[in-house]
Amino acid sequence: MAVTRDQVTELLDSLLVKYNKRFRPGHGETPLYIRAHILIRSMGPVTEIDMSYSMQLYYRQVWYDKRLAFNLGNITELQLNNKFLHKIWVPDTYFLNGKKSYQHDITVPNMFLRMRKDGRLYTSRRLTIRARCPMVLKRYPMDEATCHLNLGSFAYSTDDIFYIWAHGDESVEVTSVTMTQFEMMEIKVSNATLHRNHALYSILGVSFYFTRNLGFFILQTYLPCSLVVSLSWISFWINRDAAPARVLLGVTTILSVAAISMTVREGLPRVPYATALDIFLNVCLVYNLSALIEYAGVNYFTKTGPGDPPENEEDEYEITETEKALLPLDKMNTHTLEHVDAQNMMESCVAAPQPPSQTLKSKKYGGSCLNAFWNCLTGNTTYRYAKNATMDKERGLSVSRIDRVARYFFPLSFATFNFFYWYLYLTPRRF
Repeated sequence: MAVTRDQVTELLDSLLVKYNKRFRPGHGETPLYIRAHILIRSMGPVTEIDMSYSMQLYYRQVWYDKRLAFNLGNITELQLNNKFLHKIWVPDTYFLNGKKSYQHDITVPNMFLRMRKDGRLYTSRRLTIRARCPMVLKRYPMDEATCHLNLGSFAYSTDDIFYIWAHGDESVEVTSVTMTQFEMMEIKVSNATLHRNHALYSILGVSFYFTRNLGFFILQTYLPCSLVVSLSWISFWINRDAAPARVLLGVTTILSVAAISMTVREGLPRVPYATALDIFLNVCLVYNLSALIEYAGVNYFTKTGPGDPPENEEDEYEITETEKALLPLDKMNTHTLEHVDAQNMMESCVAAPQPPSQTLKSKKYGGSCLNAFWNCLTGNTTYRYAKNATMDKERGLSVSRIDRVARYFFPLSFATFNFFYWYLYLTPRRF
């Protein structure tokens, strides 16, 4: 015999006559068990700036309410809309670490109820969850993120309600999820008990394990910065007298790396520690600064600019009679040396053959690398003029030994840094 709509309406009305939705099923008896199940439709984005992530899911839960058991012919289950849910008791489930989550209501509230004749109730809701996801960004962007989702009852303790996963470890299903920066590696579920307000509360947990995709950062940050650093090494092949070219190249590369650093840090929180990306960018900046400082050393040790000569006559360069005859009359008494190749800082560490007339001055102003470096920092004019007086004047504008060493030292040291950097941060580690 077919059941009419009027019979179903009469049944639902009769079930609600003496129904009190303010009390949970089995009030005052054993705790009520609520079985939960989650189907994730989409995931992301995971944002570092506010340490959160979002996802869209169907949250389903099952419980028994004997007050709604019925017997109506051959009907074993009724499927009802959201309006009937407002007339019965439903679990007050909430997400403990959620923030700005909401239920979809377009075009109508996206939820339904299935009621079986033995009092079994099954509900499904379409939700968008935004939850907190604390991250440690020390390995950023080679880091791994672990985001948790915890749910439980807002008011009922374990004396009234217990939450359990409906299908064990398979209770959280994921459809085809694609994210821009992250890749989901693993999902784990858990049951826990939370002590709060002098009572114990049943909590269900889901842990999402993500690993970050590195391709974007290689193309947009690592590769450009490495090329800019390599560009700064071109100055080692530029003539030492081309000061505007070498200085402009050094300043341009420094500003380029600084601009990239500012752009990258806009999407990161102001954490009190250095990330892996910060370390790389700062090292690139140091290499660009070092290339500019290297030219300052070349300029100091190999060129003497205009100015008064040292007061100590022993350190002055004396012009020979032959040289005086070759000079114009208006420059006959000038003791200025222009565009002469001199000994550089590296020659302070490695002895070089010198003319006999310059032996005393070489011994006096040779010394160690540390001595040369100290005189460079203090701007010792006497030392600088004396170093220029010991030069080989027949060599002309040859390449500075500092530049020669820098051509090998900078690329090799930067390659060594990259080897250890990528080996350290790309080593797999457990979540």
